[in-house]
Amino acid sequence: MMVAETTKHGGIIMKKKGNTGFFAERAGLLLLLVCAFWSGCAKKGEREEAGATDSDGLAVRYARHFSLDYLPDGVKLVTDYDGRRCLLVPEGAKVPPMEADLIVRTPVRRGFFMSTTHVGLLEALGDEGLYDSVAAVTIPAEEWVIGPVTDGLRSGRIQYIAQNNWGSLDIEAVIRLRPDIIFAGTVNPGAGDIFARFDEAGLNYAVLGEWLEDSNYASLEWIKFIAAFYNRDDKADAVFRRQTARLDGLVKLAADIPEDEMPLVACGSVYGGVVYAQGGDSVTAREYRKAGGRYFLEEGTGGGTLRITPEEFFDKARDADILIYNSMIRYTPDKAALLAESPLFSLFKAFKSDRVYVLSPGYYMNSAKIDVKFEDTLSVFRSALPGRDAHGKLTFYEKLPD
Repeated sequence: MMVAETTKHGGIIMKKKGNTGFFAERAGLLLLLVCAFWSGCAKKGEREEAGATDSDGLAVRYARHFSLDYLPDGVKLVTDYDGRRCLLVPEGAKVPPMEADLIVRTPVRRGFFMSTTHVGLLEALGDEGLYDSVAAVTIPAEEWVIGPVTDGLRSGRIQYIAQNNWGSLDIEAVIRLRPDIIFAGTVNPGAGDIFARFDEAGLNYAVLGEWLEDSNYASLEWIKFIAAFYNRDDKADAVFRRQTARLDGLVKLAADIPEDEMPLVACGSVYGGVVYAQGGDSVTAREYRKAGGRYFLEEGTGGGTLRITPEEFFDKARDADILIYNSMIRYTPDKAALLAESPLFSLFKAFKSDRVYVLSPGYYMNSAKIDVKFEDTLSVFRSALPGRDAHGKLTFYEKLPD
């Protein structure tokens, strides 16, 4: 249960929040959940993905885990995943007297990005000048594929703050950084402790939950969340409309594949002797079906991440035409590494026919490129069909080498 203490500051009511129970109820989540391709949990009443062609303007139409309200004088009120109210006030504008948990002057000049996916949302806005606002990240230079971030880390302009796990984050380094805002994700149960320490230090932070949304459209719409802090709202809306329109067109390309010709597709990864796979009602499963594949788990098996034994996974996925192993190429560089996780993979049809794929290094850093990722999925699926060739080089998947 969240505990709120209210104080008055500069004409605005500020609320100090604790996260006592918020993360406790998510204690079963593991960091590997982020490795779901179109991460999130399917929910009843999913909004129709009919394209962003209505006249709602800059309204948030698909995302369920944040809201954005436009107020007079360029002021915006953003409510993040954790329910925290962020009042965004342009430089020089008067702060309105209203309740909020934090005030951030826009555009942001110094941001601490705790997840590569959030830098990917910033990258999608197409303005290299915005990288000047990236003051710190939690991934070292050699792991980045976004050039301006790599360059900034190597020159020392961007600071690397190690985050091997939530408890290891150097709070003193963050305090010295003095960021305008910390863009944080809700992934690990230990995040609650870190957020409490942010509160104690008086640091501004916003919690993003794009990976918990129930569709591609909804997760992409978090570009509007990031853009609001930079006064790039119009640009974000244009990118959103362009991406979703192209995605709609790509979906139509798979509509001509008869169901009996659709390849059977399995997806999962092994961690600590347990296989983590997305249920048959998940975003991953639904996107695979849109791309002309049959998911190896049936509908009704859940919308979130399932934990199953390697033997259970083998029983359900051994006849799959394609196996997408939910790991990045640096962690699973070849088939020997895959067999080290479980020798059962050698018995999979996809392994024998050389149709095992892993993620490229830039998969998560390009979080907003949902159309290109879907195009890759189409290419992988079509290459498994008789008489159909892949329609281009893969960008975000890599075939697992020998």
